[in-house]
Order: sequence, then C-alpha cells, then structure tokens
Amino acid sequence: MSNRKRTAMRLDDQVTVTCTDTDKEMPGTVVRMRGEWVDVSVSELMISLRRAKPGLWVGSKAGMEFTINAALK
Repeated sequence: MSNRKRTAMRLDDQVTVTCTDTDKEMPGTVVRMRGEWVDVSVSELMISLRRAKPGLWVGSKAGMEFTINAALK
C-alpha cells in the first residue's frame, strides 16, 4: 500500500490542465476557489472547473473539455 497522501489544492498552486479533446497538457495557476469550483488561469484564458469526484476537476471553455487530476504527494 502506498504512503502517499492526497493534498488539497490551494490558491496559487501550479497545476497541469489537460484538454481532453486534444490530449494536450498545459501549466495553469489556481486563482480562485469557491466550494466545489476552482478557477485556473492558463496563459490568458480563465477556466472554471467543478470537482467531479475526489481528485478530479472538470470544466469546459470554447466548446472544449479540460480536466485537472489532483496530485498525490
């Protein structure tokens, strides 16, 4: 069994955002958190993502789907 623990996402955390339509990954920064929602800045784009299940956040922008998988540390 692994000794890794899930850590909560925090404001200003650097995260990897994945576009599920293109399979491209890009760096993002958590800029706002409210309940089950988190806003992430990717370049000049702001993406709102909702917690789909523990460790998985899903959102859409411009007709494309984006995800964040919370890191295990």
